Amino acid sequence: MQSKYVPVSVYPVDDSRRKSAPISRFAIPALLGALVGALAWPHAIWLAPLALLLLPIVNKRHWLHPFLLMLGYHLATTYGLIKGTSVFFLHAGLFLGMVFWSLSSLAFALPYLAYPCITLYFRGGSPAGGSLADGGFGAVTATVITSAISTIFPPLGIIGWTSPWLGAVAAGPTGILLTILGIFALGRLTRKNQEILARLLVVGFVVVALWLLPFAFPALDAMMGHPLPTAPTGWVGIDTHLGRLRSNLSYVEASMELAPKVLADLRSGDKVVLLPETVAGPWLPGTRAIWRPVIRWTARHPEQIVLLGADVPLAKGYLDALVKIQDGHQTVLPDHIPVPFSMWHPWRPQGSFRMAPFSRKPETTEMDGKKVGYLICYEQLLMWPALDLYPHGIQILLAPANDWWARGTDIPAIQRVSAKAWAAFFRVPVLFAVNQ
Repeated sequence: MQSKYVPVSVYPVDDSRRKSAPISRFAIPALLGALVGALAWPHAIWLAPLALLLLPIVNKRHWLHPFLLMLGYHLATTYGLIKGTSVFFLHAGLFLGMVFWSLSSLAFALPYLAYPCITLYFRGGSPAGGSLADGGFGAVTATVITSAISTIFPPLGIIGWTSPWLGAVAAGPTGILLTILGIFALGRLTRKNQEILARLLVVGFVVVALWLLPFAFPALDAMMGHPLPTAPTGWVGIDTHLGRLRSNLSYVEASMELAPKVLADLRSGDKVVLLPETVAGPWLPGTRAIWRPVIRWTARHPEQIVLLGADVPLAKGYLDALVKIQDGHQTVLPDHIPVPFSMWHPWRPQGSFRMAPFSRKPETTEMDGKKVGYLICYEQLLMWPALDLYPHGIQILLAPANDWWARGTDIPAIQRVSAKAWAAFFRVPVLFAVNQ
């Protein structure tokens, strides 16, 4: 016989808790990623791989959590775009900067939506059993594939800055190996053990990061191994404070100011002089005439070299390049990846800079008997151009830049520490020349 009475709980039900649980459930991984990104960049990038280590942990909670973790991470690391874009595109104000910031962060995070599926596919063991994130191999494979799509390989690789792998790169192959082993170990843990470890990991991370932050750069040298080697004697980079050069006349004035200074450096005995990106402007006959005394000097002193940032005209558009002046001759050393939208705009070819991420010509040259690699400005933020230098065994890294538009943001610091990370990985000195 069926009872007509319905059992009623004598304990009050907290509906607000039930409603708020899903919100906090999705907010926590995003806030965790933002915390990692904010503390890691630009002064403590050795902490950035923690975002990768957290992926197999949060993946056990919900299939959206890897995406939310990396969305929070990239929103925290790229917020300098808001002000930088508003300075470069004066007519657009903060709105365009907000659009670039939010959409680029979303693009970087989207590949991680596939993280659970890739983990499941490569988890190993019996196909019949196990939870969604079983297996260290699956965690490593999913992390490598999604992060490579997000911030390493084109097409997203041409905009993918603040990659969490850069913190591991700064420690050399050992840092990369330890990161992979950490992901493998965390991927093999049970959910209960992962939750305990995750809490300890986060608390320890926050305490250590806050303690190290005041000693950021000295700590970086200490924790990432040995300080970078110094550039050879006589190799100098000239920093300038020319700001925005708005017209051809302003470029002419800049060249007329810089050429005598460079000539004085050569006369004082400097072997290699590096100048910032694009400070000479369009490399036209009039510009070359201003630099003719420097060109003639190198013809008489072939052991001395000048590297000058310039826009080299093409049939349509320009090359963002270094003009190497040696032995009275000029050699164009082009970049592979200029800044999208501001420099590379294929919808308006006239005035656009060439984009060539798959160029077979490496960004290397020979100078003073040494193999030299170069990353021009925006390329210093990315993984793809630097990886292209790896097979060539460079001995010195050149890092010219033009950061006038990013003053007051952390972008120049991120750029500088990224270049230093690659120099540490290659175990070579890095020579900077920056216009602000």
